[in-house]
Amino acid sequence: MSSFLDNKSTSTHLPAPFTTTTSPRRSRTSKALRRTLTLLLLALIFYLYKDRLPFYPQPHSAPIHYDASDDASEWENDPIPAFEPLKRYSLDYGRAACWQDDGVWILRLSPVEMSALGLNRFADTNRTLDLVDEDAFCKRLRMFGASFWELPPRWPEGRPWCYAITDCVEPTRKVSVKVGYPESGGVWWLDTTHTKLLSDALFPKSRGLSKALTMGERCEVIESLGGRFCEDVEECPELDVLMGGVLKVYDDDW
Repeated sequence: MSSFLDNKSTSTHLPAPFTTTTSPRRSRTSKALRRTLTLLLLALIFYLYKDRLPFYPQPHSAPIHYDASDDASEWENDPIPAFEPLKRYSLDYGRAACWQDDGVWILRLSPVEMSALGLNRFADTNRTLDLVDEDAFCKRLRMFGASFWELPPRWPEGRPWCYAITDCVEPTRKVSVKVGYPESGGVWWLDTTHTKLLSDALFPKSRGLSKALTMGERCEVIESLGGRFCEDVEECPELDVLMGGVLKVYDDDW
């Protein structure tokens, strides 16, 4: 006869709420994740394509009216920065200048020429406001071959300003002559219109023009380069350029 315990199952049966079944929980988690991802995807699509939706209001802004004349008027009223030359002589600029006839005469000088014109080689010389003094200096500067630029300058297209007028603008009146004035009187002069010839055929002798220590040495250099002598500058038509004329070029002498 079997015992009461033998008729009982040895396996333990737990109530349904306590059974370890994971399938329903995983199913609920997957559904929630899919819903979240779907909502995020819809939000992204709406953000990317909202401008194409007919019912989505578009922002409106007032039209911009551009008037080029406004910029032009502002440009015309802007002051032009100062440009060289600013002084009678500047160590930084390295040229002498004087103002006359609505323009400026400019010339790069050797130490001998600066001494003859009374300019300090080691310090700046300011521009004078005395018209008589300025005219007198211009007359002497022109006798050494200064060139003339009209003022205000006509800057090249696309360049409203340059550091120096000589960097961007061709002279209105170009003078191409080197001169030397001996103590005995007269003038030695050399036509430098053919600058290539001066730099090639006459090099390095032409370096003497900037290395002469006295006016006498300068005259000797000009003579050695093929220069001419004139007893009176006012009697030599070739030198009218120093007093307002046009330099004549003699190709047959080169």
